[in-house]
Amino acid sequence: MKNDIIIIGGGLSGLTIAFLLKQKGFSPLLLEANNRLGGRIKTVAGQKVAIELGATWVFNNDHHLKKLLAELNIRLFEQYQTGLGIYEIQKGQASEKFDSKQMTGGIPYYKIEGGTQQIITKLADHIGEENIKLNTSITHVEELNDLIMLTTKDGDVFQSRNVVITLPPRLLNESICFQPELSPMAKEVRANTHTWMGESIKFTVEYSTPFWREAGLAGLALSHIGIVREVQDHANYADDGFGLLGFLKPESLSLNAKEREVQVIEDLKRLFGPEAGSYISYDDMLWNNEKFTNCTLSNQGLQAHQNNGHSMLVQPQMNDKLYFAGAETSRFNSGYMEGAVISAIQVAEELSTKVTND
Repeated sequence: MKNDIIIIGGGLSGLTIAFLLKQKGFSPLLLEANNRLGGRIKTVAGQKVAIELGATWVFNNDHHLKKLLAELNIRLFEQYQTGLGIYEIQKGQASEKFDSKQMTGGIPYYKIEGGTQQIITKLADHIGEENIKLNTSITHVEELNDLIMLTTKDGDVFQSRNVVITLPPRLLNESICFQPELSPMAKEVRANTHTWMGESIKFTVEYSTPFWREAGLAGLALSHIGIVREVQDHANYADDGFGLLGFLKPESLSLNAKEREVQVIEDLKRLFGPEAGSYISYDDMLWNNEKFTNCTLSNQGLQAHQNNGHSMLVQPQMNDKLYFAGAETSRFNSGYMEGAVISAIQVAEELSTKVTND
C-alpha cells in the first residue's frame, strides 16, 4: 500500500500533523501501534468527572495549543485554586498551610471541558477513520530507492515517499529497526533523551461533594509522607462533579492495584480528613508500564527533560524522506502538550512544502 505521507504514532503530535496536512488538501495515513489513540493523553469516564490519567493542564503560555483548541471548538476552564494548600514535611511533624495561589503566583492554568481526550477525539474526527489504522506496530523502516518501506510486526507492508515518526525518542531506538541505520550521533542522543511522564504514576479519586473546599482547602497538597506526593482539585466544567487528582511516589510501583488504592485513601484521609474515605471511584495509571509510550529502560539514569529539544532529534534521515516529531523534539515547552503541537506545526509545514514541490 503506497501513500504520499505516512505518520507513525497516534498521539497529539501525530494527530495534529495529520489534521494540519488534511487542511492543506493532503490525505496522510496515520498508523498507531496501540488499540487506542492519544499516547500520553488518556481520559476515562467517571460518574460526573472526566478522569484524567495522562496529560491534563493547559498553561497561559501554551499559545499554539490554545489556537488548536479554538479551531476544534474545545473550551477551557480554570483549575480551582481557591483556599489553602497543605505541605507535609515529615512524619510526626504538623503539616503547614499556605495560600494555594503561591504555587503559581496567582497565574491561572486550565483544564479541558469533557477531558483532554476531547482533543484526540476531535482531531481523529477531522482526519477520518479511513485514514487511521490502530493495532499497527511498525518494526522495520527501510529506504528503497525513492520510497520508504514500513513493515509491521504482523508482516504487513506500507510504502511512502515521506514518513514521520512521532514516537518518544528513546522508545523509537528500542522498537524500530532501520535500514540503513540512522545517524549514530542521533541514536546516541535518543538513547539519552528523557521521556516526559515516563515514570509518572497518576491517580484520581472521585467524590460526591468537594468536602475539602467546604473546609477552606484548595484540594492542593504536597507531601513527603506516604505514597501520595502531590494532589490537586479535579472538578468538571460545570463544577457539579468533584474529585482529587495527583501523583504517587516511585515506591508505589511495588504495590498491586488494591494496595495502592488503600494507601492513597489513607493518605488523603490524613491530608483532608475522614471524609476522604467515602469515595465514588479510584483510578490510577502507571506510565512506566505503558509499552507503546515508554521503553523497557524507562527514564533510568536520565534527568528530567534531558536532551529534549536537541537538534539531532529532528534531523531528517534517509535522504530527507524520514522526519521526526513529538513532544520531546520541540525546542519550546518540551515534553508537554504545547511542545507536541509546536513540533507538529513545524513538520507539517516542512512536509506540505516538500510534497507540493516534488
